[in-house]
Amino acid sequence: MHLNWSGLIPIAGGIYLLLASFRIVRLGKNPEASELWLRKFGPMSKILGPIIILSGVGQFFGLFR
Repeated sequence: MHLNWSGLIPIAGGIYLLLASFRIVRLGKNPEASELWLRKFGPMSKILGPIIILSGVGQFFGLFR
């Protein structure tokens, strides 16, 4: 089985996006700007984060050639 290590990039990005959308990690040092970003993009990030993770897993295992 051949593993495509570049699939780890969308996996890590999707995990960070998902953790940021649930306010587990901070987005930046400015809490007002972070809260504004979360109000604007938070619901969409909760949907797109897992999709990005799954696409990264598929890329990692070579499912999308």
